[in-house]
Amino acid sequence: MSTLTCIETYIDTEKNHYGCFIIEPLETGQGITLGNALRRTLLSDLTGFAITGVRINDLKHEFSIVEGLREDILEVLLNLKEIIFKSSFNLKEKNIPIKTKGFLQIKGPIIVTAGMFKLPKNYFKILNPNQYICTIVDNSELYIEIDIENGKGYKLTDEIRKIEKEQKFSHTKPSTLLIDAIFMPIKRVNYKIKMIHDSKGNIKESLSLEVWTNGSISPRRSIQESLKILVKLFYPLFINDKFLDISSNLTKTLYSP
Repeated sequence: MSTLTCIETYIDTEKNHYGCFIIEPLETGQGITLGNALRRTLLSDLTGFAITGVRINDLKHEFSIVEGLREDILEVLLNLKEIIFKSSFNLKEKNIPIKTKGFLQIKGPIIVTAGMFKLPKNYFKILNPNQYICTIVDNSELYIEIDIENGKGYKLTDEIRKIEKEQKFSHTKPSTLLIDAIFMPIKRVNYKIKMIHDSKGNIKESLSLEVWTNGSISPRRSIQESLKILVKLFYPLFINDKFLDISSNLTKTLYSP
């Protein structure tokens, strides 16, 4: 019987969460099958939260200028992309929408960081509150409103424009500045396979799986969620009554005297 064991875990200098896991013993050839399936599931099927749209003061486009702001708007948008959100696991149970908003309103001079955003209480948390956003060099006021969405993989601004209806130009309301959203919480996955011997001297395989996350989910939890996704994928195929009936009838036809 194969077992899953965590042999190492730590947080590196870039605040990435690392975990190393061993799955053994496996039959010859099963290591690459399981390792590849887990790697693809970890990188493509786990969900996360990211900023998809931003409204800043009364700006109409990203090439506008905010008085008193040291950075240009493009720099601010790039800094906002670095914010990492962590949600409560009971978010779906509380019927919280997968799209929500956060905002900050502040007067300078001051250094603006991610921790200054106001988010839905008890449901979202910013893991890097010291993430630099911008600097207000005088007594100007800055208002930033962000759209936070849940998703898989990544979403380009062109895709967001196709999904959402184009808003008519308004002289009173600021335009939403779209951002390429990276939802996936997994930064990197690596696996290795080596040959081992079981207690009876038979040749088996050992799968070593390394996972790096952005901190919104632990490596251990990411492995658990990936295994759940794979089980949900294969289990309905296994209990498919029509498929079992066809297979049974085919077997009887092939081996009947």
